[in-house]
Amino acid sequence: MTILKKAFTLTEVLITIGIIGIVAALTLPALMRLHQDAGTGPILAKVQTSMEEAVGRVLLDNPDVVLGNSTTAATLIGYLDDIFVMTNTSGNWYNLKDGASIKITSGTEGTIPASAGAPNEGYLVDVDINGPSKSPNTEGVDRFRFVLTTYGLMLPVGSKVLDQEQYGELCTETNPTIYCTGHIADNNWRIDY
Repeated sequence: MTILKKAFTLTEVLITIGIIGIVAALTLPALMRLHQDAGTGPILAKVQTSMEEAVGRVLLDNPDVVLGNSTTAATLIGYLDDIFVMTNTSGNWYNLKDGASIKITSGTEGTIPASAGAPNEGYLVDVDINGPSKSPNTEGVDRFRFVLTTYGLMLPVGSKVLDQEQYGELCTETNPTIYCTGHIADNNWRIDY
């Protein structure tokens, strides 16, 4: 009696491995993008909360400090440095302990509503979620912007709070801008572009 053994041929195995490789090559970039996007929103929310808490402590500890154009960004950074663990890098960027970097400059983006701290004085807070030395350094992808008001509120640029949602709605994968910050915030800190 002869026993027949059935097995796959080498050709069949190589074709199967090739198909798996092609499917992996097609889906891996999309999965990596989803993973990156899932982490961006929580990082931005954390930076927003941390900055508001730190500025609140600055105002509590130093009641004579008035936020706005009368206080320079360098002075504010000096106060924040006592609260945050910040290390200076090039180009006025400061690394935070969680890996994100911030840059604070005087000025605002758009009109600040009276309820959020008008007059229109404050700071622009740029956030680079992976640091300025790592690419892509593209607005709406890894760089985002907030307005820090005189009341110490961090308002996302392009958000409903700043009456800029029309700009945030223009945020797309092919056209990311600083206004994507508001789009993400208005979307419960999720990226959908």
